[in-house]
Amino acid sequence: MHEHLIVLNEAQDSADEILTRNRLGAAVADGGMDEASLRDLLFRVPETLPISAIDAAYANPVPVCKELSTSAGRVDALYVNSAGRLILAEFKLWRNPQARREVIGQILDYAKEFASWGYEDLQREVSKTLGRKGNVLFEMIRDGQPETNEAEFVDNVTRHLRRGEFLLLIVGDGIREGVENIVDFVQRHSGLRFNLALVEAALYRGADSRLIVQPRILVRTEIVPRFVVEDRADGESLEELDKPPPELEQENFRFWSAVLIDYAFSDPVVEVPPKSKRSSIYVSLTNVASGGGGSAFCASLDRDTSEISCFLMRKKNLPATVRVFDELEVSLDQLADFEQWENRGSTRLGFRQSVEFPLVTDGVESDEFHRAVSWMRDRLDRLVSTVHPRLRAVVNASV
Repeated sequence: MHEHLIVLNEAQDSADEILTRNRLGAAVADGGMDEASLRDLLFRVPETLPISAIDAAYANPVPVCKELSTSAGRVDALYVNSAGRLILAEFKLWRNPQARREVIGQILDYAKEFASWGYEDLQREVSKTLGRKGNVLFEMIRDGQPETNEAEFVDNVTRHLRRGEFLLLIVGDGIREGVENIVDFVQRHSGLRFNLALVEAALYRGADSRLIVQPRILVRTEIVPRFVVEDRADGESLEELDKPPPELEQENFRFWSAVLIDYAFSDPVVEVPPKSKRSSIYVSLTNVASGGGGSAFCASLDRDTSEISCFLMRKKNLPATVRVFDELEVSLDQLADFEQWENRGSTRLGFRQSVEFPLVTDGVESDEFHRAVSWMRDRLDRLVSTVHPRLRAVVNASV
């Protein structure tokens, strides 16, 4: 617990100074500060928040707006950085355990509301709050970092909204007992991919009326041991995969980079997916009703089975979805090497090939790496460019 700051005068031309901590909620006349004033201060100077120490992915945030309206209430403050990472902050006095539970529940409700939004929803609410038109969120980033690409920024924000990837900050004063229970509470009450941190903002005033802010991270949660990949078309969860260790992330990224360099599908309406550090990449469905009838294209490195594969995955076992797969299987049974198999509770139609891992050793790509890349570049295009038009026809005909 921080009580005083001691300003030592090494030159000894004036007395040392002991700065007494000012509690939030104390009368302003006595040097105190209320929640709104604390919010305004830390919104204006986001560097006073220890964001990089909590999660470097959210570093260098730009303050966007205060009192952003959602159906769950008004978010005290919203920040965003050039990578499209969103930070939601609440500034509260911590009076008792009930107040702690309420504010945590409130910020979780905000996160769930944000996770239901698209970029257009966020842009609309920010514009309404600020009374400005246009792509305000991007314009605020561009003002400080003109090299930021608008399309990439919008895509990043969209992806983080869809996945529920946010940094949630609760900033207050006098936070004491019970913080160790917060992690358990959050783990039980949310399935989103956010980080949450409690930050204590200690305030001191010097004799010259300067205000000194000393932030301190009290507790933080990192709900990222697993991730959910989603189909851009309908936001349905496809599959949970363990986050790989760094060396596997490097091998994954190297493999997908080699596969996707200068890549284009023969079916021109299908977008090439981004490179990834994950073991799987997903291809968006285009012009297919109802998100492809509960289906998604995937390409994967499966070290458990020593296989690489690309396939259309059935993620719903509804009768209509089963019928779509049955019709596809009949129409594709003449396709060479094409097969159907079960894996992790899902039905898959596509191609698979045995490989010998690791593909990269001590930074050197093996011959197997290059064979696997060549195989994947060929089979992924054959899969998507052949199956996508047929899937679109089958699904749209059944709507």
